[in-house]
Amino acid sequence: MTENEILKRIYPSVVTFIGNWRKMTKEVFNLGLTDISLFLTCAGYMERQEIYRELEKTKVKNIPHVHIRHDMRESELDYLSSRFCAKSFTVHYQYFFKFFKKSRYSKKMFIENNNGQSRIKELRLVKESGGICIDLSHLKHFENFYPDYFLLTKKAADNYRIGCNHLSAILANGKSWHKVKKFSDLDYLKTIPKKYFSEYICLEMANPVKEQLKFKKYIAKILAESWKG
Repeated sequence: MTENEILKRIYPSVVTFIGNWRKMTKEVFNLGLTDISLFLTCAGYMERQEIYRELEKTKVKNIPHVHIRHDMRESELDYLSSRFCAKSFTVHYQYFFKFFKKSRYSKKMFIENNNGQSRIKELRLVKESGGICIDLSHLKHFENFYPDYFLLTKKAADNYRIGCNHLSAILANGKSWHKVKKFSDLDYLKTIPKKYFSEYICLEMANPVKEQLKFKKYIAKILAESWKG
């Protein structure tokens, strides 16, 4: 796969965890971006309406991936699908089974390999969703510190569809973080097999969008090289 082909699979994001979504949407507007990813992790209902209004002012037409929250209504998923062509919704394990299991979008929802209370508890239940979202930095973090959960995540990826990827940094201490400090924070991607990458590789970074676009080019370059074999 060429560098240009990989570039088309990587999406800069507007994020609500740590990142300043207001500044990010302004950047998206100023840069004239048409394709992004959206993480609504920390935005309550009213704040989400504000985010949608700001996105409506931009040239964005395509948001193929949205990370959703427990309090999102079916009407919001309708809106994101019709207005921004959302195709892949990522969700934490406990929220899928409590709030979205019976959603008509359930097969477009992919359960993230998160940690803590969001950790996947019963792998067999994942079949009720669309499959797995592999957060690549979490995958590496688990390999470094939680081998049992690393193996569980690999098993999930080997048995279920990988509908989306989240991508953040791995710091010098081996831990994942949602802000990239330097390009080398992304070099861990060279160690992850191609089969764990999906059609939608979404940058879950609190960095400004302009920085994300630089990281996007770097990621495409190193993946094109590592995928040659």
